[in-house]
Amino acid sequence: MQKTALTTAAALALATFGAGTAFAQSSLTLYGNADVSVDHVKKTAGVPLLNGAIALPPLGGATAAQATQGTKSSVTRVSPSATSQTSFGLKGEENLGDGYKASFVLEGQLSHDTGALSQDGRIFGRQSYVGLTTPFGEVRLGRQYAPIFYSTAFVTGERFGATDLFIEGGATNNLMVRQDNQVSYWLKAGGFTGSLAYSPNAGSYTKVNSLRATTGASATNGGILGAIGAGTESGDTKVGRSMGFFGNYAFDSALNATVGYHRNQFDGANFGVNTTVQSTLTLDKYQAYNLGIKYVMPSNGILLDATFGQGRYDLEGNDDNLKIQFVAAGIRVPVNQWTFSGQVSQIKFKNFTKGKDTGLMLGAEYALSKRTTVYARAVQIRDDEGEAYNGAFNPALGGIVGGPDVIATAFGFRETPVFAGVGINPGGKSTYIGAGVRHSF
Repeated sequence: MQKTALTTAAALALATFGAGTAFAQSSLTLYGNADVSVDHVKKTAGVPLLNGAIALPPLGGATAAQATQGTKSSVTRVSPSATSQTSFGLKGEENLGDGYKASFVLEGQLSHDTGALSQDGRIFGRQSYVGLTTPFGEVRLGRQYAPIFYSTAFVTGERFGATDLFIEGGATNNLMVRQDNQVSYWLKAGGFTGSLAYSPNAGSYTKVNSLRATTGASATNGGILGAIGAGTESGDTKVGRSMGFFGNYAFDSALNATVGYHRNQFDGANFGVNTTVQSTLTLDKYQAYNLGIKYVMPSNGILLDATFGQGRYDLEGNDDNLKIQFVAAGIRVPVNQWTFSGQVSQIKFKNFTKGKDTGLMLGAEYALSKRTTVYARAVQIRDDEGEAYNGAFNPALGGIVGGPDVIATAFGFRETPVFAGVGINPGGKSTYIGAGVRHSF
């Protein structure tokens, strides 16, 4: 039985490898997490845009009269995964004796508001792998979390739901979250848990843009990083080739520190090519690292945590490399059955537009039982559009503006917009207020 989907991933990673005691038979576990809320989300228009593109007049010959505001919105909805990802899974293992064990994990994600599958309709889009544990560690084969994901997931006080601001650093590139075709090696020794992984194509077409399975993503049209079908392996290209590692050290029951590294090879894939943003930029590779720390005060259970990291897209030609930096910090305060939480975050371009996105979250939850919790969250993310980047883009579009939350979803290297679909306009802000219930089984 698992408390949350995130706890499931962490528990699987932290399981004791190479246990010598044999079990009488195999085990099969059904587990999952249901997280549904009623929320009100509001997105402001932000700065004037040109023809709906990510652009500021009067660049590219546009006049003020031709400029339009971004689309503002205000909606009340029933939505899933506010504080944790709504998911379901099967896992099984068989002890083979002498320190050997076979295992598998099949894990999917769904939207409780409609009953539809998430992950572009993949039944087991969250994880789908088979593993073999030996006295020297564990090998896993299949669709898995990227190693760098764990270096953030292990230290966040939340559960990587839509209101967890630590995801700002953990998902600046979709392939930093999940990867197709992954081969990973896990080792646990004393207080250390770590993994090393490689994928020949973690999930990238030769054209990277915001198209999804429902909007025409294909090898011809391109699509988001991690799109379903994008992980086709080919000996003729390095597009999507990925590797990374992760390490977590538990100094004691109170203090954890993590480190993660991630690298994608794109081998000249076209960048940001779709009907809105025409670009001659091409990707060479992407590299990122992050550091995390979590401390739980033994006397009162108060949790303090923080993560910091940087990522860089190396672009071919004479254009500047695209550099991203992120930082987040949080606190959780338990008071009997109550838990109060707060987080702050900032993710920014160190060059490119020099835009940034700053977030603040306040939360409260009440445990009705070990498995059922009611909660409330109030969160806001504000975009500073920065400067106009003119680069090698179509001149008719003018300059590109906005922080990583804006650019990442428009260009297709980040899948999930702010607050599970709300998004954010350049120079605007998005606000979320919601309350819901979370149940694990």
